[in-house]
Amino acid sequence: MGETTMDRSEARERLRLAALDDLGIMGTGAEERFDRITRMAKQLFGVPIAEINFIDQDHQFTKSPQSPGAAPFGPRADSFCDVVVQQPDILVVPDALEDARFAHRGSVTGDPHIRFYAGRPLSVADGAQVGTICLVDTAARDLTLEDQDLLDELGAWVERELRQVHAADHARRTQQQMLPEPFTHEDGFTVAGFTRPYSEVAGDFFTSVSSRERIDVTLTDVMGKGYSAALIAATVRAAFQARPGWEPAAAVSAVNEQVLADLSATGTFATLFHAALDTRTGLLRYADAGHGLSVVIRTDGTSERLASTDLPIGIAQGGGWTAHETTLNPGDVLFTCSDGALDLYDGTLGALDELAALVRRSADDASLFAALSDAIGALRPEDDVTVLVARRHEKKAMRP
Repeated sequence: MGETTMDRSEARERLRLAALDDLGIMGTGAEERFDRITRMAKQLFGVPIAEINFIDQDHQFTKSPQSPGAAPFGPRADSFCDVVVQQPDILVVPDALEDARFAHRGSVTGDPHIRFYAGRPLSVADGAQVGTICLVDTAARDLTLEDQDLLDELGAWVERELRQVHAADHARRTQQQMLPEPFTHEDGFTVAGFTRPYSEVAGDFFTSVSSRERIDVTLTDVMGKGYSAALIAATVRAAFQARPGWEPAAAVSAVNEQVLADLSATGTFATLFHAALDTRTGLLRYADAGHGLSVVIRTDGTSERLASTDLPIGIAQGGGWTAHETTLNPGDVLFTCSDGALDLYDGTLGALDELAALVRRSADDASLFAALSDAIGALRPEDDVTVLVARRHEKKAMRP
């Protein structure tokens, strides 16, 4: 038997709901990028209500505007926008009381007593209609062809914003998926990291690579924020991954030579800390390229800052990075961070002592990262925040 109209309708609805789910916008908060469009629509068309709505399986979600104390969700069955997302064109309802599709709906017979409605469907992928930008009035009226063209332009503006949101969300998820998972080494070491981007993606990154008797860790902070910094960070990350097992200073020098042209062309640079940890002895060999934000937190309550005067990468050819050594004893913690973490305190190097104290107070990495997340939420620093923590435990850990 051939495909029926119902089959095609159900298939379109599945695709529509999948596109909406991929967008990840249901239940999100107010955003100025959308609110400015609905404010403009109200002024341009002289209507009391202009909204951007999204329709899932059972609900209508009002993305803009979101009124304080008002529920942003309503039943799909009572929504005019439900009809719009099922067809490709602008829908104009001059008088809802005279339209059999809508006259019985609660939003017509009760608050807000809709008489006039015009909705333009919004799509983000493969023509799937995920929502609408709509105009509402409590008096009957019509919409001229010129007005419909203007509403279409506003809808295209919303779609551009939605595509940007979708692209940013995809980039954010991709970057998060590339971060290494926390791990436990059989010789009694654990390594974990935390990143919170200032915008959609971070220009910081951390990596960790484990072998039988060695753990390599890297934390890099690219100058700047956002997509351009994230692109450079990915380039630096790949350069280090191409050099497993290298001595840290030699690896930093080789990475600088590889990426120098790219960093020079873009007018940027990167500071970093790169270390190799011998899991049999706790010997930590490291190189620091203009970073200076790493510390070994000792069990006796002291701290050893791992600093150097070497240049960041991307500044000069043959920078001559120095090899340094220290030892991570049982109970000690290696902590390194991007400079955004300093902004959680006073923004100076003194904040490194505050961060070390926070590590000591935290029972484990999960509680440390939770405390950092709370501080970021409260203070909203204008930079990416990334930390990496390597612990040598008092007792030998079990194989994971």
